Amino acid sequence: MGWWPWTWGSKREALTDLQRRDLKRKCSTFASALEGCRKANSPEICKNLEIRLVTCYAEEHCKPEADEHRRCYTKLYKTGMYKGLPHCIPYEEAMKTSLRKKGLYPV
Repeated sequence: MGWWPWTWGSKREALTDLQRRDLKRKCSTFASALEGCRKANSPEICKNLEIRLVTCYAEEHCKPEADEHRRCYTKLYKTGMYKGLPHCIPYEEAMKTSLRKKGLYPV
């Protein structure tokens, strides 16, 4: 990437085979659970599993977005405001966008 501000993040960063294998191993439980859920149910029912898999990938490759998402949920749980409502969707979308740029989304 160049040093000009408008070129930062414009190039797609390719993952090595080793990085992809490690990521698959780390997140394999979530990936297999999501696969099984999608086979048995409609995609809307499996949304929480998809977000968990996206979070697992983002923790490794999109740390700032994953940290913001974690802070959002932590704040909601600590204050008792979490009632299953979609408060943190903007952070989920930011993680998906970042993973899409790296070729790791859709899962």
